[in-house]
Amino acid sequence: MTFSKLHPILLAMLAGTTLFFASCDKDNDPNDTNGQLNVEITDGPTEDPNVKAVFVTVAEVKVDGQTFSGFSGKKTISLLAYQQGDVAVLGLGDYDAGTYQNITLVLDAQTDEGGNSPGCYVQTFDNVKHALSATATHSITATKSFVVENGAKTNLVLDFDLRKAIQYQNGGGADQYDFVGSADLQAALRLVVKSEAGNLVGTAQNSILNTDKIVAFVYKKGTFNRAVEIQSVNGVAFKNAVASSEVSSTGEFKVAFLESGDYEIHFAAYKDMNSDDKLDFQGTLILDSLIDLNNLQMAAGANLQLNVTVIGILP
Repeated sequence: MTFSKLHPILLAMLAGTTLFFASCDKDNDPNDTNGQLNVEITDGPTEDPNVKAVFVTVAEVKVDGQTFSGFSGKKTISLLAYQQGDVAVLGLGDYDAGTYQNITLVLDAQTDEGGNSPGCYVQTFDNVKHALSATATHSITATKSFVVENGAKTNLVLDFDLRKAIQYQNGGGADQYDFVGSADLQAALRLVVKSEAGNLVGTAQNSILNTDKIVAFVYKKGTFNRAVEIQSVNGVAFKNAVASSEVSSTGEFKVAFLESGDYEIHFAAYKDMNSDDKLDFQGTLILDSLIDLNNLQMAAGANLQLNVTVIGILP
């Protein structure tokens, strides 16, 4: 029997079977070179007790200079709400498999996602908004090689360290806060591949020191120079710390998304010495610990536990 003489119903069944197998072949096509890229953002603390919130408006996300289609639209993010491992999702989308080098955030400093001004600002506890920049947009690029694999999802975290990104203005004007200069602003953004990172968690017991705030600063092993780091440059001290975490009132802290490698940790104390609602640097803490604080070995996926006791302070 020739194919042209087959019954019409049988022809339809054969055609449907052909389409089914074609569809299955497409789903398992070895030439399909797409993966998924998930981009999130987190924050580090600020030492200013007057800061209630910090908002940044992300207008665009770029991967190696090209627009990331997984970013669905303009987003205004309250960064201080995402600390110690908490993240806000910037976008999830399909992406060509391959190796990439950087992620860029384009910030709209003029208007937020609702069209209101400003787009990037500090909100103090008196609910005043302090615009962070008069410049329309800022592009901040974090550089680190990462791979999008065929059929897999790559999870990235952008650590936007507000402590490094914002400086206090003493001029007495209405806007008391600004972004730091362009070069320093680039240094405030760190790109981490989630699968390659771990967390440093622990407690800092303090029964001898009268202080308002304690911050833990993590450095790459061998890079901490106290004489340099305690100096404030453009309003930023401990400038070369990889990441930081505020110690809670009960002593807990967590430094999240640390890439595997060797680190050291240092703690600084702050107190309002002049009753001017601004924290002053008291000194770095002298600590007792069962672990060598200058040789912390972080492995991917690990939660490294660290417990320290304050025994003194170095002004």
